[in-house]
Amino acid sequence: MICNKRLNVNDVVALEEVRRIYELSFPIDERREFASLVELLKSRRNFSLEAICRGDDVIGMLTSWQLNEWRYIEHFAIDASMRGQGVGRSVLKTFLMQQSTPVVLEVEPPVDDWSVRRVAFYRSLGFELHSNYKYVQPPYGEGLKALELCLMTYRAPLDCDMDTPAHLLYKQVYGVDCSD
Repeated sequence: MICNKRLNVNDVVALEEVRRIYELSFPIDERREFASLVELLKSRRNFSLEAICRGDDVIGMLTSWQLNEWRYIEHFAIDASMRGQGVGRSVLKTFLMQQSTPVVLEVEPPVDDWSVRRVAFYRSLGFELHSNYKYVQPPYGEGLKALELCLMTYRAPLDCDMDTPAHLLYKQVYGVDCSD
């Protein structure tokens, strides 16, 4: 049986497995230093790090933030050995059903086979791609690159202005002042 377990700083063994999956799944420009994630667990009540488990084995990870009226999925990954088996779809469907607010996430623009497949995966779960909205993810740290990405939303209000979730991300997740 697959379940999500919300971690805290005392879950040392699970955190090490999550770290392995996280660092293998995301290029350096697309992730924080892992120590920063652990620090967020200590200091930010609106931040969540979940281990995706099958029995006692950690097979994936999901980080998310509750940002006022939005839930933001920052990182979601399934161990490479488990991909293509429907695990990610099942986990994300369950996660989305548990949310009482709209969900937003960042994806690479659909320009190559992998990014097109990733966008199609999220679309199949009910996400909408906002490819016309110009969005740049700030760098995660010194010496890292800012990334031109797209936002995708799930259950967003029909009159949703993408500036709202984007500004929440800039301010609360990345610590960037986006006021004009």
